[in-house]
Amino acid sequence: MFKFRGRMWILLLSIMLLTSCSISGLINPSGADSYTQEPGNAADIRETENQSESGSHEDNLSEDGSANEITLEVLNAETEDESIPAGQETHAGNSSRGNKNTEKSAGIPDSKPVKMEIKLYFADREAVSSGKPGQYGFVTPTVRKVPATSGILKYTISELIKGPLPEEEGLDPVIPATVKINKVIIKDKVAVIDFNKALLTDHPGGTLGGTITRHAIVFTASQFDSVDGVMVTVEDNPWNDGHFIWDYPIYADELLNSMKNND
Repeated sequence: MFKFRGRMWILLLSIMLLTSCSISGLINPSGADSYTQEPGNAADIRETENQSESGSHEDNLSEDGSANEITLEVLNAETEDESIPAGQETHAGNSSRGNKNTEKSAGIPDSKPVKMEIKLYFADREAVSSGKPGQYGFVTPTVRKVPATSGILKYTISELIKGPLPEEEGLDPVIPATVKINKVIIKDKVAVIDFNKALLTDHPGGTLGGTITRHAIVFTASQFDSVDGVMVTVEDNPWNDGHFIWDYPIYADELLNSMKNND
């Protein structure tokens, strides 16, 4: 009987022991250790995450920084190009500039502007004072070298307005210095030159004075292949100095023929 009870107690103790182990395993299972982070490991993980975030942020700054540098380089290049005076070659890169400097140091001359010869017809002082007209009446040509330009007719007339140079002796002005050119139109080989009112108001006047001015303008403008006839207007109205109304083209050939017939 006592042996049976002893076995029963041993069995009960074994059952209680097993039950106790199962309950403690439920409360704190051994498998949970794999999910529990030690303080050192947690710090390592946080540091790794911070480094990852920091690295990502620096990458963004690097990309933005590169974009800003490219923009600045483009702007600087444009400003540099704009600062180069017109007519000079633009060079892309320091090597080209180095070559240009090398050429200069080697004594290679820079390209010079193209020049052309023009004729300006001014009053012939001797012919006027003697009353004896020459080949071109009371005007005579002088030759100058000027820069070639697409608006050569307007440029030539503006030189005519400036008058003769000191070294061009025996010549007198044919247009008042206060005169301005409003516009120049060439159509069907007829040049229409429009001046401001100073052409009439500041002109010395007289029949001979008007004739000299007309002949000087016609001969000067007709030297170009694109011009045969010439008309002059003042503020878009035909020239009218009280002696002559310029309402039709005058041709240089006709003037020369009339001068020959009068000889």
